[in-house]
Amino acid sequence: MIRKIERIETIGVLLGDNLVDVSVRIWEPKDSKSALICIHGFGGTNEDFAPLAETLVKVGITVIAPDMFGRGQSSFFGIPDAYNLRIQLTAIAVTKRYQKEKNCHLGTSWGGIMMLSHLVTQNWLTSGLILNDCPIDSNIIPKDHYQKLKIESTRIFPSWDQAEEYVLTSRKRHFLAGSWKDRFVASRLRKVDDGWRMNYDPALTENLSMKQFSIKKILSDAPKPVLMNFGKDSPYANDPRNVEIAKANKNVTVLNNMSDIHPPSLMRPDQILTISGYLGQCLR
Repeated sequence: MIRKIERIETIGVLLGDNLVDVSVRIWEPKDSKSALICIHGFGGTNEDFAPLAETLVKVGITVIAPDMFGRGQSSFFGIPDAYNLRIQLTAIAVTKRYQKEKNCHLGTSWGGIMMLSHLVTQNWLTSGLILNDCPIDSNIIPKDHYQKLKIESTRIFPSWDQAEEYVLTSRKRHFLAGSWKDRFVASRLRKVDDGWRMNYDPALTENLSMKQFSIKKILSDAPKPVLMNFGKDSPYANDPRNVEIAKANKNVTVLNNMSDIHPPSLMRPDQILTISGYLGQCLR
């Protein structure tokens, strides 16, 4: 019998009087002793890490990736105020049941901020953290970013072909082919009565511009290895504070020349090699 490496588990979580679901995708090789926990970007899903995971399992690393609330196959609340930080961190906390002897953590953009928040509340219980294209604070996020998300979240595509083209173009994933392309596109779309829309809850976009944050001090004091990873043309890549933090804290490394623009997909071979190499240092 061939052992299946990839699986999806749905975990029930009690939030107040409501039982909600967290969908967790797990790639687990036999006898694995280390793991990488991954959190997708604002409009992403756990499927985003499939190409990276397919490589890591070959060297014995388990990959654990939940869909955060309001995305993918996890519960949608439909109420803006329901998506607070405490509740989102609950979706990360359920991954503890799958973790190994040694664990690293990774988050893309918004997901990186979530992952960093989680680790701070867990006294930095990690062997290493990868922040993939995360801004130092909310002030440097492009002014039109929130409005674009709000418009996108309710946009309806009457046909699958139109929806697919939008996903591949807006996420710069035309380099994907075959099953990788099909899996990625399917994960980013949700069927509605009159067509297809993006697979995240429009309610998530209602209060975004009100949420202010800064991670400069947290990173300056980080007691564990942190890789700040940016695409070469990311609006966050050349923030001088990135270098300041790395100079002040020997645990922090800055890489600002990955081949994708914003954020790096972590799906290209050179990117996967870079992330795998960093994990190898942290997990040895």
